[in-house]
Amino acid sequence: MKITEAARRRRSLYRLTLNDGREVQVDRRTFEESPYREGGEMTEEQLETLLSLSMYNRAHDRALFLLGLRDYACRELEKKLLEEATPEIAAQVVERLQEVGLLDDEAYAHRMATGLSEYKGMPRRRVEQELRRRGVDGELAQEAAAGLEREDFQQALALIEKKYYNKLNDPDSRRRVVAALARRGFSYTAVRQAMELYGLQQDIDDEEF
Repeated sequence: MKITEAARRRRSLYRLTLNDGREVQVDRRTFEESPYREGGEMTEEQLETLLSLSMYNRAHDRALFLLGLRDYACRELEKKLLEEATPEIAAQVVERLQEVGLLDDEAYAHRMATGLSEYKGMPRRRVEQELRRRGVDGELAQEAAAGLEREDFQQALALIEKKYYNKLNDPDSRRRVVAALARRGFSYTAVRQAMELYGLQQDIDDEEF
C-alpha cells in the first residue's frame, strides 16, 4: 500500500492517508523516526507495527506526564493509560517504568500512607482502604498502614485538638464530635481513648457507634 498524504495535525500527530482510503494517526516522533514518508510504500504488517509503536510511545509520554503531576501505583496508572491504549500496551509501559525505577508500589504505598496519616488525619483502616482504592495490592496496603508511627487514638486526639476543641462543651456537641470521628473511620476504642486523654470521660455507646 502507498502513503498518499502525511499531514501534520494538532497534538503532535500525523494523519496518514493510504491509497485504499484509510486514514490513521501516528505521533510525530514515531513517524519521523520511521523510514516511511509521503509517497512511500508499506505492507499491512509494517503499518500495524508502526501503529503499535506509536500507541506505545504516546502511552509512555502520557505516563511520564501523569507521574510529573503526582505519584501513582502501578495498577492505578495502568488504568489511566487504558483510556487511550490497549491493555497490552498499557501493561508494557508500566512494566518499563518499573524497570527504570519510576514506578515502585512498595515505596509508593509507604509514602502515601504517611501522607494520608499526617496530612489527611486518616486512621490506619482508612489509610489501608485508600491505598487499595488507588490500586495498591491488599497485602502491601495492610503492611504500609500497619507501619505508621502514630496510633489511631493519637490521630483522633490530634484531630480533636485541631478541629473540635471548641465543640466539646456539652454532651450533644461531644456526641457530634464522636460521630464525626466515626465517619472518618476511627474505631470505638480509638475514639474512646482519645476522648479520655482529652480529659472527657465520655460514655460512648459501642452498639450505636
